[in-house]
Amino acid sequence: MRDIKFRAWHRVAKEYCDGNVSNMFMWIDDGHPITLEQYTGLKDKNGIEIYEGDILGYGENVPAREVIFENGAFRLSDSTNHADQIIVIDTAKRLLVIGNIHQNPELLD
Repeated sequence: MRDIKFRAWHRVAKEYCDGNVSNMFMWIDDGHPITLEQYTGLKDKNGIEIYEGDILGYGENVPAREVIFENGAFRLSDSTNHADQIIVIDTAKRLLVIGNIHQNPELLD
């Protein structure tokens, strides 16, 4: 069983907002321009929690990829392969959170 957690990116302030889950949903109801990102239940090799929107690195010769939640599952960007979901779980302990899609989109170039 994994923890159900979210973080909120404020699209105008360009920063992550602190708060509990119910506050985050109230912000949406109040019309705040935020994007909710769900925790995958996985941690990288340094023990950092991996969230939707994070950019993960694996090694020098492997391109960085974004964590996406789609069709009820987390997967890595640039993949249409269902098996890629399993790769995320199997390799999470070898991956490294190197940024996120909001503050470091250039990492995906």
